[in-house]
Amino acid sequence: MWTYVIAFTEDLSSFVMVRSRKRGGWEMPGGGGLEGETPLQTSRREFREETGYELITREEWSTPLEDGIVHFGLIGSGDPSRRSMREIEEVGIFDELPRPLAFPREEYAPLLELGRRLLS
Repeated sequence: MWTYVIAFTEDLSSFVMVRSRKRGGWEMPGGGGLEGETPLQTSRREFREETGYELITREEWSTPLEDGIVHFGLIGSGDPSRRSMREIEEVGIFDELPRPLAFPREEYAPLLELGRRLLS
């Protein structure tokens, strides 16, 4: 199962995205689970690997997607220089969706709104 993460700053005004080397655009962190890993564990691991930050989240801060699950949370402590340089070109914190996106804007906007509602 694939997991995706939408993580916000504490005041929910900004969110983190990563620039994928493979796709060349900005996207939410995430990836596939390892054997024996729960979706929540996958989200935390992938977020840490791709951003260098810890993810503060709860099981109930999630929603299913067609091909996986999205976990919402807050950006914890960390250092973006500790990200996976092999996969991720850059880590950014944004107030609005950057360009170019790796996937259509329509996929991100409703999830950002849902995440802000769940976390507020």
